[in-house]
Amino acid sequence: MLVFGLLSYILVLVILLKVNTYVAIGFIIVTSLVSNAYLPQLKGYVGERRIRKILESLGEDVKIYNDLYVPKKNGEMTQIDHVLLSPNGIFVIETKNYTGWIFGSESQRNWTQTIYKKKSRFYNPVMQNKAHIKALQHYLNMDVPLHSIIVFSNAATFKFKEPFHEAHVLQTKHLKRTINQFTINEISGEQLSRISQLLHALVPDTKQQKKEIKKRHLEYVKVIAKPAKKKVIKVKAEPVTAGPVIVEPVRVSTDTACPKCGSNLVVRNGKRGSFYGCQGFPKCRFTRDL
Repeated sequence: MLVFGLLSYILVLVILLKVNTYVAIGFIIVTSLVSNAYLPQLKGYVGERRIRKILESLGEDVKIYNDLYVPKKNGEMTQIDHVLLSPNGIFVIETKNYTGWIFGSESQRNWTQTIYKKKSRFYNPVMQNKAHIKALQHYLNMDVPLHSIIVFSNAATFKFKEPFHEAHVLQTKHLKRTINQFTINEISGEQLSRISQLLHALVPDTKQQKKEIKKRHLEYVKVIAKPAKKKVIKVKAEPVTAGPVIVEPVRVSTDTACPKCGSNLVVRNGKRGSFYGCQGFPKCRFTRDL
């Protein structure tokens, strides 16, 4: 499909070059802008389709639920990429179609993606999937094993320094082998039937219903992701009065000057009565009795 699209693009470009060079250049610019805007979504879609095909190849004993919105304990919804139901357990799969070097650990809140010198941070997918599993456990209300799997693109290079205990973090090419490692039946036929009914109830009947659920979920994500603004409490300032204030004029002594700095001596009032003080106070602290 991608090869066909590339060949079609080249064919159109060749035709436009024969018609007008400037038109061909405009076509290249427009298609470049459009591809930059929609390329991440296209990559994500291709990655999701690849994961679905791998899960579908696991046999008829499994049931797959893609893009599920599961109610949480607080009434909000959380979105899970893939849920695989099998007699060997429930596999909760979070996909990250990231390339480049991936740094992180189970305890770090944010991981880092490095492509050449460009670094970007993203929320710890192990913690993210842990929240998904918690919501699913609450919804199912059954004692069954749930396995957390984080799937990255094959183009991702892991730079983890510590092993993971709460999740399987792997590339797409290792997904099938990892799931096939679970060979012990841990969920009974009765439980499988009940879980299947509960999960099927989360699947929207129409595209419109799915669109509305997704819209409500995105609105909630935007709210919790938005940093809380500090509430500024405005306090009305009331005038404070402490009775009448009497300001006495400073009287200048004309008959003498400060022996230290030569400034005039002025009459000041203190706790012990009036006195002469230097007009250069506080630089000069000379005083003299009246």
